[in-house]
Amino acid sequence: MKLTPIYALLLLITHVSALVRRGAPANAPDALKCSFMIDFDADVDGHAVLKTHFEGKGVLWQESTSVRNKFANFVSVRIAGDCQDASLIFHGIPGAKTFSGVTSRKLAATQHSNSPPLSDAAYHTSTGVNDARQKLGLTGKGITVAIIDTGVYYLHPALGGGIGPGFKVIGGYDLVGDDYSDANQVPVPDDDPIDNCSEISHGTHVSGIVAGDARNMTAVGFVPAIPFTGVAYEAKLLAYRVFGCTANGTATDIIAAAIYRAAADGAHIINLSLGTVAKYADEPEEIAADIVSKYGHVVVSAVGNSGAQGVQMTSSPSNAKGALAVASFQSPVSLKPSVFVDGGSYPCVLGNLNASFTEGQVLEIVVNDIQAYEKRVENDGQTNINPGAKGKALLLRLGRRDVATSTERCRWALAAGAVQCILYEPTDSAQSITGNKDIPCMMLGREAAVALLSKIAAGEKPQVVISLKETLYPLQTAGSISNFSSPGLSLELDIKPELGAIGGNVYSTISEHSAKALNLSTAFKTLSGTSMASPYAAGVMALLMQHRASEIPSFNELRGYLMNTASPKPIYQNNLTHSVAYQGAGLVNAFYAASTKSLVLPAAIALNDTDNFKSSVALTIRNNDDITVTYSLSYFSAATVNAYLDGDDFTQDANTTTFTDDQHASVSFKRDFITIMPKAFAKIDVTFTAPAAQTAYPIYSGYIRVVASNQPEHPIHVPYAGLVGSYKNKGIWSRNSSSLATKWGGPLGYPPSIVKTGLYSPTSLTPLRDGDTINATVGVAVMILVSTTSRFASFEILAQGQTKQNKVLEAAGFNTSDIVLIQFKDETDEDGVPGMSVPLVRDVIPDGTDATEPGYQIFFGRAYNSSGYAADLPPGEYVIKFSALRNFVPFWSANEGDMDVIVSPTFKLVTGVAESSSARGSAAPTPSTNILKAATAQKLASRLSALLQSEFPLSLNSWRRVLGFAAPVMWKP
Repeated sequence: MKLTPIYALLLLITHVSALVRRGAPANAPDALKCSFMIDFDADVDGHAVLKTHFEGKGVLWQESTSVRNKFANFVSVRIAGDCQDASLIFHGIPGAKTFSGVTSRKLAATQHSNSPPLSDAAYHTSTGVNDARQKLGLTGKGITVAIIDTGVYYLHPALGGGIGPGFKVIGGYDLVGDDYSDANQVPVPDDDPIDNCSEISHGTHVSGIVAGDARNMTAVGFVPAIPFTGVAYEAKLLAYRVFGCTANGTATDIIAAAIYRAAADGAHIINLSLGTVAKYADEPEEIAADIVSKYGHVVVSAVGNSGAQGVQMTSSPSNAKGALAVASFQSPVSLKPSVFVDGGSYPCVLGNLNASFTEGQVLEIVVNDIQAYEKRVENDGQTNINPGAKGKALLLRLGRRDVATSTERCRWALAAGAVQCILYEPTDSAQSITGNKDIPCMMLGREAAVALLSKIAAGEKPQVVISLKETLYPLQTAGSISNFSSPGLSLELDIKPELGAIGGNVYSTISEHSAKALNLSTAFKTLSGTSMASPYAAGVMALLMQHRASEIPSFNELRGYLMNTASPKPIYQNNLTHSVAYQGAGLVNAFYAASTKSLVLPAAIALNDTDNFKSSVALTIRNNDDITVTYSLSYFSAATVNAYLDGDDFTQDANTTTFTDDQHASVSFKRDFITIMPKAFAKIDVTFTAPAAQTAYPIYSGYIRVVASNQPEHPIHVPYAGLVGSYKNKGIWSRNSSSLATKWGGPLGYPPSIVKTGLYSPTSLTPLRDGDTINATVGVAVMILVSTTSRFASFEILAQGQTKQNKVLEAAGFNTSDIVLIQFKDETDEDGVPGMSVPLVRDVIPDGTDATEPGYQIFFGRAYNSSGYAADLPPGEYVIKFSALRNFVPFWSANEGDMDVIVSPTFKLVTGVAESSSARGSAAPTPSTNILKAATAQKLASRLSALLQSEFPLSLNSWRRVLGFAAPVMWKP
């Protein structure tokens, strides 16, 4: 049957954060209290209308930000006092189209590195930037790039030394002010977007990647280790500051306003090195990106740094259809300090927290476990510490980060009395490490480690000497996807990321304030992240737009040129071409994109799942040359991604996801060759046949190769990707996962029986059994483990047996013709929250963290009527129904069969002080705080009532957020 109207209404407007686990409140975001965006018709003066409206209702209010241009017309406000009945307050605003709650966004740290910079010849060659400069004369001149970030330290000589006409930074706007933060979200905007107080100096670093010019620097404090230039060093910049000095939070209305303002100010390209956790693309930033892209403004966005957490982690706003989603590739070379082993030189990386080594320092090495390398010991030093480490440099194998981080491993070395902590990685290059502030730390790559271990195993005592002088070393990971880069596909199975750019070990500008805070002698720093890859791609886009300015190409065409000419790369240390889900079209190439005389659209082909398989596509091939060109068509497959294990419903992380050379789609062409006249185009039909599944829900992909007779040296590639199986029927709730039990429950001593979605004793965490008694005073633990993100989930109480027959719920005031939601409560929440989640975000095992107990909330026998009425449930027999909307199901057409459902065992609810029969332990774990602090039942009722009587229609986006509930946390890569 169809979902009831009130169920659908609640589905659209209620927003509860996904419960991930206990002890991780940083991942539980918040709505901004009493903050709302109100959208108006284009011809309405929102300021004047709101002033009159609020004065008439006696409401105190303050404007946060606003936009009124051809792209949007909205005013964002904060309401003083009790705003729980905001929908009533907004009722009847003339000319208003929608209103929605404003949600908070937070920053996350980039990866710092002590590695000095790469030279222009290094990474600008691998991306075709040098060829674009030398052969085509492209520098970005005439193109303006907007940086929406922490502001820009435009006084930096490499960024022009000033702001305004005649400078590199020609303008911008500060939308928030210095004091704006997560705790003080009251914007105080001004006209100066300078970044001179944030320690991260993120926006300044991003700006230098796009358009910095650090040649011929002589000013004290501004001399780089190596002169360099940004990708489009003659481009102009616009700076839009959306974070305050603490850079720990901003809001959706602020980011959207910055996008619209940048487009109105004439930015050709808008860079967003920020985003949220992976979710559906319907937030204000994504809407803004979609709108401005239709006017030819190119939004470039980082896909995120959640590579350790497995597939489908690309973030918003990169998931917007109007945004170019950028992955990170590793740099080809890096300057690093050296370790000499009996005279042989090897690269090393110093710890970020403690790099207190001296030039020429001799290390006395003690190996903790000589067999750790061969036996792949993951916890080297945790329990088997070498007693001879005292006063020496202890050599430890750096195993998986989910077992222990570099900080933890060096803590083990310190506890053993070592004076230096030397880690080695069983890969070809030494990666950046955090290290431990209490002991000097260093990372060695495989080659250096093997040299040391083999000599020591042979009974030798090799001399180990440190040199802090930088030496240029090739990176073995060159041209491969960065391990931190978030893979796709999107939650809608769209191809995201769309391409990649250099994001690892990127040297760029920072502010004087940041340099001082980081104890650096010069205002430059090496950072890694998709935050660096996004501006690199934005710079390449600037070169492309400079070269094709006379064509006035659309966003779709510009994206097509970049994707057509990108270079697909193999998996690191593997001959298989990496999956489209990880690299999109491949590594961007500026010269090929600018010089190609052909364009093939669509630039990417999403084949969807088995149920919605797209078996045929018409490719349009455009010949822009002055001569007739013959095109040949073929295809090749990429690695298949196996992110699910047979009989295991949990999404695997990066450590257990596998890549195989099987389960490939076959592709056929109506014609293998086609000849196209000058300045003409032709269409050709392409037919796909999906592979049969050999594993659970494999992601398969590949590339159509189009070779033009006039430019055979750089073929065009069109990526395609799909998923085998029914994406709709894939379970949302985790019911059976041996991998989750091992990774999560194992380190905590929990048996597999409790690592699944369901009801548990709040004291012993033993599963609830059919017929158990629950005392409302003690409650029951509701454990929610999510395998796949869903747009919506609910937790419904259903009467059973005589309780149902006697209509006990109805007698208590509940309307059982609609759903009755349980109330979640934890020790920090007096009111409790309704059992509903929009969206329900899948659980992940964070890389490099200690094991934490599974997250759960407590149900104390209180429930919400669908109208908002709340009361304690009468004693009786009940079950709890877990329902989650399956993927590929629209809100408006959902019915009961479209939900993934778990029904708990029947339990008897009693009141009083008697112990529940389900409570089989003594120590009650602390309830999780990862549930949003939402409205009480009465407040919810008044909102629902007002919404149902609203005179102006609310968009789907506004229905979903109008109550002011929180959105997923924003990280910044």
